[in-house]
Amino acid sequence: MDFSVRVAQIRKQMGLSQDKFGELINLSQRTVAAWEAGERTPSFSTLSDLADKLGVSLDYLLGRSDDAKKIQPAAESSELLEDIITRLRGLPDPALSRVSVFLEGLQAGQAIAKEAQAQQDPADGSAG
Repeated sequence: MDFSVRVAQIRKQMGLSQDKFGELINLSQRTVAAWEAGERTPSFSTLSDLADKLGVSLDYLLGRSDDAKKIQPAAESSELLEDIITRLRGLPDPALSRVSVFLEGLQAGQAIAKEAQAQQDPADGSAG
């Protein structure tokens, strides 16, 4: 599965139109449509940002792996969380609204990752 198919699949699993997905990732609907049609591909920087925003690995996004999980060392994640909380406290309400939309997308990405993992792991009773 290549990037164009994977990004369309993720967007649909999130229940978002191309326009709303574009808003979530700060790009236009035309860009999302071009990606899904295989007419354009994002830069590495954009791919990296997209994987971060969706909470999935680059390999998953590029179709190189069906394992969507991102690996984060535990010690770094607690320090990172403290930093994020500190930074959030200083944001005005409009910025917090954008963060909220971003977090919704991230949670949807995590749900997709769990679903993909469950389909791979026959031990959980859901062979895929």
